[in-house]
Amino acid sequence: MLVEALALAGCTEVVSGTAAPEPAAPVTFAARPALQSDVLADECLLTTAELTRLVGTPVEPPAQGAVARGDGSTGSSCVAAAGAEPVAMINVYRVRSGVPADVVRAGAGRHDLGGVGDAAAVLDTVAGPTLQVASPRFLVTILVAGRTPDEEAWRAAATAALDRLPA
Repeated sequence: MLVEALALAGCTEVVSGTAAPEPAAPVTFAARPALQSDVLADECLLTTAELTRLVGTPVEPPAQGAVARGDGSTGSSCVAAAGAEPVAMINVYRVRSGVPADVVRAGAGRHDLGGVGDAAAVLDTVAGPTLQVASPRFLVTILVAGRTPDEEAWRAAATAALDRLPA
């Protein structure tokens, strides 16, 4: 699962457990230094209704939270849960070189979603299918665990997320 024992009571809360290694990370782990994480204080770019539509089941209001990783580091993500089970995670990145669309286009095994943002694709990851969508300044990833949204749901989520990014 995304995170063991995820608590969404507060705005930001560190949760213990084992996070999948940056489950929504859009590139291989060796290339991760090319991404700057935690670039927005609140990565909850989708509403409860939008996340419910994306995952196909009612979710609790999404909340920004910190995830304690096994290596002692922490990161933040917006997490949506269905009951006690985390079902979606949103992360926003900047790229250190190139443009965000380059990262999306470099994803192996991707299913491109044409006409959304500067580039958009869905990747199959160990933690679940992950949408990557690029704006001129940001790369947004949306991981869905245990479900497979249809292309229309991915497009709606990508469009809504892009609309809420800072200029």
